[in-house]
Amino acid sequence: MGTGQEFAKKLGVVGCLLVLAMGVMFTVLLFTSRGGAVEGYEPPRDSAYYAAHPEELLEELQTNLLPKLDAGDVELSPDGDKLLVRAPKEALPSLRLTFTYYYDEELFLFEEAAGESKGL
Repeated sequence: MGTGQEFAKKLGVVGCLLVLAMGVMFTVLLFTSRGGAVEGYEPPRDSAYYAAHPEELLEELQTNLLPKLDAGDVELSPDGDKLLVRAPKEALPSLRLTFTYYYDEELFLFEEAAGESKGL
């Protein structure tokens, strides 16, 4: 008997069904989950509007979305028709996920904030 067969025999029918169901649920969550939502935040306008008015997107993020996040020092500044988002390396992935949850990624440029150099 192979290792897989021994494992299945030890689990039994109920155990095998449980493992199979957990695998299916995990796969469904993996492909349908779209994290980044912030409780209590609804964007007042869509991405098409903010593409034409980046200064209003800047104001919206600074006054309504960033205060709800615990992202540390985040710097938002206009960069042509996009917003430049500078944040510490550890905060950047969650900021990107949150901002692109509500708005198109084409509206942003994400950049790691320059940290202090530590001497010996």
